[in-house]
Formats: sequence, C-alpha cells, structure tokens
Amino acid sequence: MKTVTLFRHAKSDWKDSPSIDDFDRPLADRGLKAAPKMGRAMRENGITPDLILCSSSVRTRQTLALAEPEAWDILPDIRFEDALYHAKSSAMTSMLQELPETVAHVMIVGHNPGLQKLAMQLTKAGDDAETRLADGFPTAAVATLSFDIEAWGELSGKSGSVELFLTPKSLKSA
Repeated sequence: MKTVTLFRHAKSDWKDSPSIDDFDRPLADRGLKAAPKMGRAMRENGITPDLILCSSSVRTRQTLALAEPEAWDILPDIRFEDALYHAKSSAMTSMLQELPETVAHVMIVGHNPGLQKLAMQLTKAGDDAETRLADGFPTAAVATLSFDIEAWGELSGKSGSVELFLTPKSLKSA
C-alpha cells in the first residue's frame, strides 16, 4: 500500500505584491491563517508522510513552515524541489514512480493546476470524491490518495482511492 497526500499552497498575496516575481510571492493574510489550520487538520486526521516534496517557491515554503508545527511533532524528511514549481501532472507522476520503496507515504506541496490534474488522473473513476476534486482544488486544500500497490513504479492512472479531501472552508472555525 502506498499513499500520496497533495497539499496546495495557501492563498498568496498577488494584489498587494504585483511587482514581485510569481516565484517569490508570499502568502496573503488569509493564507497565513489557513496554513496552520490545515496543519491541525492533518494532525487530527493522522496524515503523517515519510517524505515531503515541496516546491521551492516562497508561498509553498511558507505554507509548509506554518503547517508543520501544527501537524507533526517529529518532522518528516523534506526535499525542496525546483521542478515542482508549476509542475505538470505527468512530471509529478514520474517523480512519484521514482521514489524509493522505503517511502510508504509521500506528500507533495505544490501548485495548481498541476495538483488538481494529478489528483484527477490518479483517482478511480466513479469515486465520490472525484466529483469534489473536479469542482476545484482550492488554496490550502489537502487530498490523500491510497494505492493498492507494493512499488511506486506500479503507480498508474485511475488506480487511487481518495481517503480524505479537506479545504479550509470545510473545517470548523479554529
């Protein structure tokens, strides 16, 4: 069994920072509040990856930094990957297929539209959560998919089951 958790960066500040390069855009106030909230939700739902692959953009790094103290007492291994900055779903699938077998649960902290497309490509057709994923993958959303496979190289499209899909709006006020 292999597990993939997808965590989209929290809301970024594009209105107050129009002159900042997209890669360097920080989180907006809303994002600064949502990231720790989602970290608490990950703890409450037992989301404990062995490895986190995080885009190296400012907003993904900030999202992870704010979520991690709320989510885990012992930090998972973290790798910052330039290749995840606006990565296509096919590139992320390749990254997953190349993971070492010692990793049972991986989290990707990244961007849309790639994360939503990856979730849709990996989710079994007819899965109830597939409909919710198709409706959108909002900022700070978390989706956990499970796969009945032994090796990452066996990962293929439409083979995953959505175990959890959380958005900041779906959580009770914290």
